[in-house]
Amino acid sequence: MRRPPRWLVPVLALLAGLVCAASAVPASAAGPIRFREVSKQWGLAFRHHNGSSGRRYMVETMGAGVAVFDYDRDGDDDVFFVDSGSLPGYNGEKPRSVLFRNDGGGHFVDVTERAGIAVSVYGQGAVAADVDGDGELDLYVTGFGPNELFHNRGDGTFEEVPEAAGAADPGVGASASFADVDRDGDLDLYSADYVDFALDHNVICGNERRGIRTYCHPDAYDGLPDHFYQNQGDGTFVEDTTAAGLEQDLAEGPGKGLGVLFTDIDGDGWLDLYVANDMTENLLFRNKGDGTFEEVGLLSGTAFSDRGNPEASMGVDVGDLDGDGRSEIMLTHIDDQTNAVYSYKGSWVFTDSRYPVRLAEPSVGKVGFGVLFADFDQDADLDVAVANGHIIDNIELFDKNTTYKQPNQVFANQGTGRFAEVDDAGLDVVRSSRGSADGDLDGDGDLDLLINNSNDWCEVYENVTPDPGAWLQVDLAQARGNRWAVGGRVTVEAKGLRPQWREVRTASSYLSQSASTLHFGLGDATRVDRLTARWPGGEERIVEGLPVGVRVRLLRN
Repeated sequence: MRRPPRWLVPVLALLAGLVCAASAVPASAAGPIRFREVSKQWGLAFRHHNGSSGRRYMVETMGAGVAVFDYDRDGDDDVFFVDSGSLPGYNGEKPRSVLFRNDGGGHFVDVTERAGIAVSVYGQGAVAADVDGDGELDLYVTGFGPNELFHNRGDGTFEEVPEAAGAADPGVGASASFADVDRDGDLDLYSADYVDFALDHNVICGNERRGIRTYCHPDAYDGLPDHFYQNQGDGTFVEDTTAAGLEQDLAEGPGKGLGVLFTDIDGDGWLDLYVANDMTENLLFRNKGDGTFEEVGLLSGTAFSDRGNPEASMGVDVGDLDGDGRSEIMLTHIDDQTNAVYSYKGSWVFTDSRYPVRLAEPSVGKVGFGVLFADFDQDADLDVAVANGHIIDNIELFDKNTTYKQPNQVFANQGTGRFAEVDDAGLDVVRSSRGSADGDLDGDGDLDLLINNSNDWCEVYENVTPDPGAWLQVDLAQARGNRWAVGGRVTVEAKGLRPQWREVRTASSYLSQSASTLHFGLGDATRVDRLTARWPGGEERIVEGLPVGVRVRLLRN
């Protein structure tokens, strides 16, 4: 018999006003952020294969992602690593995307075959959501070729849905995200596509004089249009990109989409959309409150750099980095640029704050992909983790000042929205990293870190930060429809701390998805004075006097 996770003790049920909670864990001052690599120790050893054979197909550089989600609804988070696939000329080990079941306490088991997941597309990213409203998390895999949807039967197994229930998107799929954009109770889908690459359209790049071939810059290919799919209420989809106002009307043609994230920028209860495009202008779509959108990227100041240039935007995350209650958008970029941070000032205006927050200079010379906002030391502010790795596997032949494999980075929030890189954080493995996600994998209350690497072994880091602060974990749920409350928001207030908010999302970072349980670091607080939960439909409830060191579940009937 499987034992329950250690943290699955407190439950807060708001039906009939019943409140239950466990005893509080003593709070303590935050210490330096530390991690320990445990992929093999925890049973999460996974190797990505890009299927390369020296022909330098563009798609070999992209993947891959990782999704953290509770597929069996036992209360702990399982892990799905995306593999890519075989390409012409490849004769190596057979690529295989893998689902790992969490058996509690940092012990995982490969259940891919048992679960019936057999990914056939050349995989890139993954996102999990309850697309048909039955309470089970289904799995959507993006890739080079038609995307795939696996329906969760609710008995620990999946079945592939033909043509992804109308959302196959046959292009070069990158990140995708589900959200209830029109608040009708079901989850719609935005799927980003990258460039117009095909096996018979493989541009040759490199140094002809030296006889060196390499991967092409994205400028060698045109962009592909993204796709928005409207959920018909039963888990089937119809494309509705133009009618929803999500068509990319750019002078240079479609963008080259890589990162996608739904978030409520202006706090009106309607989910907006940010799309990170590679070397084409980024897009910010404002939800008009009726399920249709208006593109405001250029006017808001989030489309280009502070110098007016498009950048190689790949990963994206959104959160309140400086504690002012408003959003920051962070984007990862290529090595001759810097990672960017856009700070919301209200009225749909952002400022480029990458240098004031001190996240620009440490990214010089690195190629960033996955990016995560998380309170790793639980001192009541969001830290930042960035997964790095060059695209060009022989870059050292062209530039002796950089490398293909690059160290990943963690930045500690100094409490004012300014950051300092943690030099000895324990992210000791150096590979060419892509997707990243976080979640409390071992059930001890803090956030662990997962990274998928290009054509290499993954990294899984246990959070071993000494003397972390107190914490609270919150799960939002609904009795019907959007049962996992995607798009909901929770704000917590504790004495001596600025209010903190988190959103329930299905995707962020790069090609990846973090756990849906909302995690709050609380520093020296001994209780949560006030918790405000806002469900996707706009209904709010307030809970007062929660202890720290517990996980609670808020259910809307």
